[in-house]
Amino acid sequence: MDISRPPIEKPRFIAVEKFVEARTNSIAQLLKAIDNDALVSGEVTKGPRTAAQRLPRHMRRRAMAYDVRRFPRTMREFAASHLLSKHAKKCPSRFARRKTANSRNKFGRSTSTKGIWLSTHVWHAKRFRMIKKWGFKIADRSFQRGFRAVLRDSNKNCVIRDRSYYTCITVECPDAYSKMLPFSQKSCRGQSSRGEEEECHQLYTPGKYPYGYIGPARFQKLAGEEVHIWIHPSSKAQFLSAFTEHYKLQQEEKSEFHLFKNSEMSVSVDSEHLSRFHLSGPKCLSKLRDSIRLVENEQFESGHNRFLAVSDLIFSSTRDGEVLYLLIEDPRTTWDRKSAVKHRKVVVKKEDNLDDSRGNNEFWNKSIRDEAVEKRMTDVEFHKQNGSRINGVVSTAAKIPIVLIIRNEGLKALDGVDILISEPFSKDLWVSLQRRGVRASGLRDEYAAHLESKVLYFPLDDVESEAGRESEAVMRAELTEKYQGKPHNRRCKYWSALSVKYPFEYKFDELVTDWNDGSCGSSKGSSETKAFACRDLQKLNEIQMTLKGQGEVQKEDPGMLIPVRLQFFGRGRPKKFGMICIPTEEDLISIRLDKTKEIIQTPPTASASGDDVEPMEVEEEEVPEKKMMQGFVSLEAAASEKPINLKWLFEETTRLDDRTSKRKRANRKKKETRKRRKLEFEKRKLENEEEETQREQVKYRFSAKREIIGRLVAGEQSVLAGHGTAVGYICASALHRIASNYHKTKTVVMVRNSTSKYYHPAYVTVLKSAVQI
Repeated sequence: MDISRPPIEKPRFIAVEKFVEARTNSIAQLLKAIDNDALVSGEVTKGPRTAAQRLPRHMRRRAMAYDVRRFPRTMREFAASHLLSKHAKKCPSRFARRKTANSRNKFGRSTSTKGIWLSTHVWHAKRFRMIKKWGFKIADRSFQRGFRAVLRDSNKNCVIRDRSYYTCITVECPDAYSKMLPFSQKSCRGQSSRGEEEECHQLYTPGKYPYGYIGPARFQKLAGEEVHIWIHPSSKAQFLSAFTEHYKLQQEEKSEFHLFKNSEMSVSVDSEHLSRFHLSGPKCLSKLRDSIRLVENEQFESGHNRFLAVSDLIFSSTRDGEVLYLLIEDPRTTWDRKSAVKHRKVVVKKEDNLDDSRGNNEFWNKSIRDEAVEKRMTDVEFHKQNGSRINGVVSTAAKIPIVLIIRNEGLKALDGVDILISEPFSKDLWVSLQRRGVRASGLRDEYAAHLESKVLYFPLDDVESEAGRESEAVMRAELTEKYQGKPHNRRCKYWSALSVKYPFEYKFDELVTDWNDGSCGSSKGSSETKAFACRDLQKLNEIQMTLKGQGEVQKEDPGMLIPVRLQFFGRGRPKKFGMICIPTEEDLISIRLDKTKEIIQTPPTASASGDDVEPMEVEEEEVPEKKMMQGFVSLEAAASEKPINLKWLFEETTRLDDRTSKRKRANRKKKETRKRRKLEFEKRKLENEEEETQREQVKYRFSAKREIIGRLVAGEQSVLAGHGTAVGYICASALHRIASNYHKTKTVVMVRNSTSKYYHPAYVTVLKSAVQI
């Protein structure tokens, strides 16, 4: 069936009159639009028009719909609201992006996802290597390699560290200090505070002592119903969880701070609005005195007098935890001074009462701090006025309250003063101290200062709290990844060559269980004992007297770990994860004769039978026979025959090689290589399985040649003392084995690093000081 359309005949001509008459209305509208005098010359559009269409054609430019700068200045304000597309602005130049103000606005303290910035981050980022730690960006080490200089200044001059990552928790309720007692153990802290002094407490989960350790915290109780707690950020979550669960607190969502409340108590968490600096060294207060201007105020007069009196005598006339309240001018007023600010001299009198120097604690009043921040002069305005005056700006409208906390714990590299200041003024005070010759240090320097002072550093040296276990897990993952990234022939054979069962972890729970069992068999089937560190200062003193031979060894709790410090009196450089072992009688005799003698760990698979000696005897018998036959020529033809490849004789065969034979040889070599690699992989896999089986069968305590009683958590060559220094933990069940190992009236143990086969002797002493932050 044909479905095509019928053909249509096209007209060959049209009648013009009829065609125009039918379209008269359309032509009239078109002529009316063209001849409109109200439009711009050459414009024919009558309806809604864009901003660019309102301009004459000779003033129009490309991309006018996207860039308002292409419009005349008189029309830019009108055209800005008529752009077709509102794209993002062009990225500023690198110079503009790296300005301090712009950097703080773009990567603010609370909005950064790669780590919260401290107030001194921009200053540190230009001079220090920054790392992400505990949710903050913290300065780790200086680019100038000033490691020894920092330790030297901490003992002779002044060193400053930014500890603003500490969190301030404020508890408000009737008798707030007593509400914290269930979390603090009185036997684990030193001297008690007087008045508003700050003291360090060891926090535990209520009802779980000696287990359930949270971490150290610093308390300051005010005259009112407030207690301010400074805690490490790694243990903040565990403490808040235990505190809210104990007092049934509920979190309020719409609040400036993290706020927890119930009918009687209010707990606020502030980690952004306060900065905390730590100055250590004998000249810390004198450097601070030269960097600030005190404001004459009757309410702060007693605090100012006390500060000026002890500024040169910090370690001899101050008490640990003493709090001083000061009111100072803007720290920028001392930046351009060539000489130090002059203050009046105040003499220390013995009859001065410390309670009279408390001053006014207006620092903890948030409204007063906010008022000072509002009156702060901008940098542009300050520098403009400072340059227009002969003596510069000496005083501003902002009067800043600060708090000084004396740290006099008997630790040379750590003693000094803590400074509390509002966050907007912290950068100004930091720069002012830098211009007075105070040396800045990072996290690595602080860790080394704790080791030089022979104290534990929280949380890296802690093995019981959640924060300590997390730091250990992170380090274990890093070391394992680095170890597995090496070639197989470059990896350290920890078990087959060094007899190290756990090279990247402590496993104190298993070690304590092995010492409680007391047998040499396998530990499978026995209930595992949970380890805990002893922090009772009185009990630690008794254990130290026992090691000196002034008391009998008492039976302690089965899971107790004792913190100790070790001093090497011979060779040796201790490292983290080192093993503390019991010396044998032969070791003690050799140490008394020669303290530098090295004791080597033999591999666990080495045999002591005579099979290794027989080949040596055969070789000794064959040597003289060869000497007897020397000078004679053998007449046997087969003795001098060697197989020779025919290709060496007929060189023409090599010329006949073509591409096919070369390809076959290459493929044959590849197959042989794959086969060899497969065999080597299976061999290594079999060896690893055998080593794993051996490790599981051997007890942790007897895994080395000498019995293991503990592990090192930190160690290094002491820069100030000139010998190896380390801190670690030992099992309390092994005290009776080392109490009689004396060398020059000191207890001796053997220490071996996890990557070494040499044992080194060291003196062991119990750490009797509480962990501080």
